[in-house]
Amino acid sequence: MANLYHLSSLPSPGTATLAGDVAHHLLRVLRVRPGDEVTLSDGRGRTAPAVIQSTDRRELTVEAGAATLHPAAAPAVLLAFACPRPSRADWLIEHGTEVGVAAFQPLWTARSRPQSVRLDRWRKIAAAASGQCARPHLPAVREPLELDAFLAAELPERRLLADANGDQPSTPGDRRPAAVLVGPEGGFSADEAERIRGRGFRPIALGPHILRTETAALVSAAVLLQGATSAAP
Repeated sequence: MANLYHLSSLPSPGTATLAGDVAHHLLRVLRVRPGDEVTLSDGRGRTAPAVIQSTDRRELTVEAGAATLHPAAAPAVLLAFACPRPSRADWLIEHGTEVGVAAFQPLWTARSRPQSVRLDRWRKIAAAASGQCARPHLPAVREPLELDAFLAAELPERRLLADANGDQPSTPGDRRPAAVLVGPEGGFSADEAERIRGRGFRPIALGPHILRTETAALVSAAVLLQGATSAAP
């Protein structure tokens, strides 16, 4: 059973009717009954408790409580990654959401070209993972970009590149927003690597072994978020 159920907007305190995908899941999959308690979220940090009052075939009535606003995780991690195979990208989105990634930016590079764009699927995976891990802020799953378009965009001041030959991660407790860039399994081309360095990305190592794209992406995000959490007062 999920810990949060995401809606486009939270109902005002009092009696409300739920329909659509959330109602279908609660009714058909979980088979909720009057008296059951759930927690609703708007995906932007606000949650509200709700008690099931009555059920119908396609909708249910709840008594919603007052909303609570939760702060977003810090640092806000923008995870930019060369698209791996579809099943591995699904895994990355699911577990990156659980770790706390703020935004996912799929990239096309010289050594990772489009196989299929699964944006709707990735967003559904992120929403489901957010519900399971009780995350009140849905991550952004962005349209895929060419690497050069990503490098030309506005980026956080703190920029890190996953690289087996890089420095050890430092500055634990740094809560500034960060962009983390992870290349394809064959690595970036020499020209791409030069352009990445020109945009101020600092290479960081994530351990003694060469990691798959999706593993490197997850580990780098976890290192940043866990370090900041551990050092927070």
